[in-house]
Amino acid sequence: MNYLKIGFIKKPHGLKGELKVLPLTDNIKRFLKLKKVLLLINDNFIEYNISNIKVSREEVIIRFENFNTLNDVESFRNVYIYVDRNDAVPCNDWEFYSQDLIDCNVFFNGEHVGKVIDLVNSGANDNLIILKDGTEIYYPFVREFIKSIDLGDKKIEILQMEGFFD
Repeated sequence: MNYLKIGFIKKPHGLKGELKVLPLTDNIKRFLKLKKVLLLINDNFIEYNISNIKVSREEVIIRFENFNTLNDVESFRNVYIYVDRNDAVPCNDWEFYSQDLIDCNVFFNGEHVGKVIDLVNSGANDNLIILKDGTEIYYPFVREFIKSIDLGDKKIEILQMEGFFD
């Protein structure tokens, strides 16, 4: 996919066409640089120009051009926000877009362990959710526990902790 999921519209905010957004990024201030976004509506990506963005500690309030009332934006409730990958903020060393990690095969000492089906934050760190023999296993996505990541080959080599998968 050429688009990156960056937010989730929770609900309208106020009466003037603003939307309350849950950011899906570790740096919420990235939203301030956006001029346009894409929404996935009925399996189609539709581009919207942004007229205003406000960022607080935990959420984003966004307003699109030509959407000025609560009724104009009510249908955007529970819709994901995307940006074109070419317009995205580049990742630093050892930073990854979580959706790029999903579907990676996980290996330990050359042996296939399972496949990443999701990535969640548990507060202290992110965890890969690895599907192994029909069981979901949460593995810490911490640099000390990861040997290598090859997104091109969709392969993650882990440094398994003693007895972790037993």
